[in-house]
Amino acid sequence: MSARRILLLARALLLMPVLAISLATTMVQAGETFQIVAESDWFPYSAERDGRADGMAVDLVRAAYGAAGHQVSFVSQPYARCLEEVEKGLQLGCFDTTREPENEARFLFHQVPLFSATIVIIAPIDSTAADLTASDLQGERVAVTNGYTYGEPFQSDASVDKDVVTTDLALLRVVALKRAAYGVIYDRVMASLIAENAGELSGKVKVVGVLNEQELYVSFSKERQEAVKAMAELDRGLALIKANGTYAAIEQKWVARFSVAGSL
Repeated sequence: MSARRILLLARALLLMPVLAISLATTMVQAGETFQIVAESDWFPYSAERDGRADGMAVDLVRAAYGAAGHQVSFVSQPYARCLEEVEKGLQLGCFDTTREPENEARFLFHQVPLFSATIVIIAPIDSTAADLTASDLQGERVAVTNGYTYGEPFQSDASVDKDVVTTDLALLRVVALKRAAYGVIYDRVMASLIAENAGELSGKVKVVGVLNEQELYVSFSKERQEAVKAMAELDRGLALIKANGTYAAIEQKWVARFSVAGSL
């Protein structure tokens, strides 16, 4: 063997440990686990069921990170607490959050929406109102859920008398009992709650208008360095599952289970 070949072989042997370490590091990074907070009481999008996070948004986040080569674990918390802990840096991210101006100031957001959902205007079953929009709620008492944002112009409209309640279920009860003229709630959340509380709520409220359609995201902490990578990998994963049909299959699975018309 020539001296040149011996020298090249020696160099290759010296580089092998470096290459092995580099490869191992890459594999560890590609397979890291992100812990995200899932809202605990917003079924069918995200809720704690039988001690674990469940819902369409949970399935989408899990599938997206999986497609990007990562694991994700979930912690279930009430939405207001979820946002508070993310803002303080105690948690990496929280879903499901709208990109309102006040949320943009508090959190970081990925680029691709997790999903879109419709906010409807509801009233007691005997209401004569129909085809309402946000402007029709001015001067009216309207039930809203604590910590939720509903899009502009409704969100910052001081002329709307907003009756803040603790949960979406409480909102439905307030409207059913006519303690508020109207309420605003996401349509499939309403369908789910009425299906689960049919004896109390079925035939008590109805949809009388559409407030708007909102895009929902995972809100990430400005205090966590790993948030930048977590957002980028979520976007990458969402693009992958939209391209391979997984996203559509997950969405259809949940749409088929909950429709507003079938639950009122």
